[in-house]
Amino acid sequence: MLLSSSPVISHMGDARVLQGTTTAFTQHSSATGHDYLIQVALPQVAPPQEGYPVLLVLDGNRHLDLFTAARDILGRRGYDKAPSDLAIVAVGYAGETDGQAKAARYIVTKLRLKDFTPPLTTGTAPEGTGGGEDFLDYLTQALPPELASRYPLDLKRPALVGHSLGGLFALHAQQKAPEAFGAIFAISPSLWWRQENDPASWPLRLACSEAAGPVYIAAGGREQSPQPRRQDPERDRLRVQRAMIDNAHEHARQLREHCPQAAVQWRLFEGEDHGSVMWPAARAVMERLLRPR
Repeated sequence: MLLSSSPVISHMGDARVLQGTTTAFTQHSSATGHDYLIQVALPQVAPPQEGYPVLLVLDGNRHLDLFTAARDILGRRGYDKAPSDLAIVAVGYAGETDGQAKAARYIVTKLRLKDFTPPLTTGTAPEGTGGGEDFLDYLTQALPPELASRYPLDLKRPALVGHSLGGLFALHAQQKAPEAFGAIFAISPSLWWRQENDPASWPLRLACSEAAGPVYIAAGGREQSPQPRRQDPERDRLRVQRAMIDNAHEHARQLREHCPQAAVQWRLFEGEDHGSVMWPAARAVMERLLRPR
């Protein structure tokens, strides 16, 4: 975690908030049955009167440091943005660590597969999937009051960013609860999961709401190309079949067509693959959220 060497203390009610530090707590969700590790990286500035604006980061254990570094570097003086007052709230799983054992990684993979996949419109979801509605309920109902009791945050409409299955969930949240989020960032969304498991509703029939905020969808330019050096023909077949780029691009096109007020943006990061795309994507997210001078 990124910690400040000389934190400044501010107050909100009885809570002591350390500006420029990252703190954490765990919360159990009765909706999902899972225990979440919530890490909150506060900026090095005093909170605005209405509270710090918030970016919710899915797969928080993995992506917290990346987004915190992007915020702090791009928000430095001399750059063409104001010093950042953005708070980053990373949602991960309790017990997960950077050096987690193989067994722990397997458990986390199962938990995120359940949380990030939406229920099917027809048929029955594969075992251990389809919990997206419960996770959305946790993010919008149970988490905000707990955060509000601890930190001076503006939680009216936080931004949300997800990658891979997290990107699939972010697009699901945009459709089901557009009023709950200010901006949606779906990086390399695993739309193939819907295509493979819910073919009766594919292609997706997208809804539009007057409450819809900006939507940013991106993918890496190498994501649906074979990788000859890995010598794994089956993996190469899936990369092509799952059409990560084509599906994400088409989703952006359809959403832009059906919901012009959502200000949909599409971006292809040439030369990037499914993992490496998060490096340029983090910068792109921050450039859209940091307030101009």
